[in-house]
Amino acid sequence: MGLARTCLAAVFVAAVLLAGSGCAEGGSAAPGWPAGAAGGACQLLDYSVVTAAIGARFDTAGSAQKDETYTCALTEEGKEYPDLILAVTASDADVVIFTATVTPSGSAPVQGLGQVAYQIKRPGAEPAGPQAEVGWLSGNARIMFLRYTFPAKTPADQVDAMLPKLVNLAKTVDGAGA
Repeated sequence: MGLARTCLAAVFVAAVLLAGSGCAEGGSAAPGWPAGAAGGACQLLDYSVVTAAIGARFDTAGSAQKDETYTCALTEEGKEYPDLILAVTASDADVVIFTATVTPSGSAPVQGLGQVAYQIKRPGAEPAGPQAEVGWLSGNARIMFLRYTFPAKTPADQVDAMLPKLVNLAKTVDGAGA
């Protein structure tokens, strides 16, 4: 189980890095353009829906694809953080496999999202701050992650307050056909 969890984490990190890398298999949407214009997983996100759900405003989107994993990174022009990352990948996992190999230690289960879901907060490391993350196995067998990264030195209570908002956004994304 530990190796599978580590491998999945590496895939997620690679997907997140790929989203911000400007690689040839991705797209971007400059300020003024809808997030979906970036393509990839950004087609599942809308700036106004994100703002309504979590209270953060973004105006720039970047997407990437590596094999069957699609990512989207939302940012605000001129700011490194906060950011919001969505990663989506097709999977043969079922609830048991997701729970045993994807769900991180220390996470809490989330009800009413996909087939199975979790939420977790992670500590920050300069220059980034702490993170709020929701992961789930969608109804159509896709492993999905939403991760919000705060600016450095963000108080823990703000991360705690973000988790239920991120869960609500995940429910919207899951209902958008993901």
